[in-house]
Amino acid sequence: ADGLLRALYEHDATGRGDLVASLRAWLSRHGQWDAAAADLGVHRHTLRYRMRRVEEILGRSLDDPDVRMELWLALKATSTE
Repeated sequence: ADGLLRALYEHDATGRGDLVASLRAWLSRHGQWDAAAADLGVHRHTLRYRMRRVEEILGRSLDDPDVRMELWLALKATSTE
């Protein structure tokens, strides 16, 4: 799980966005842009941009349900909540 998410944590550590929290919110809302954006307090277009960055950084498509499941499980395994 840490290896899968490492690149996102490294990106977030540079202060260039909160991709891990954005991914968690988006997945927890089953890809519902408006609801996830509201949870984060950002505009839905900002969230869409962040999810494109997640795909670019990970080199994986969030359109694939297996990828979404794997990322959700990784987030749950590394969650500090």
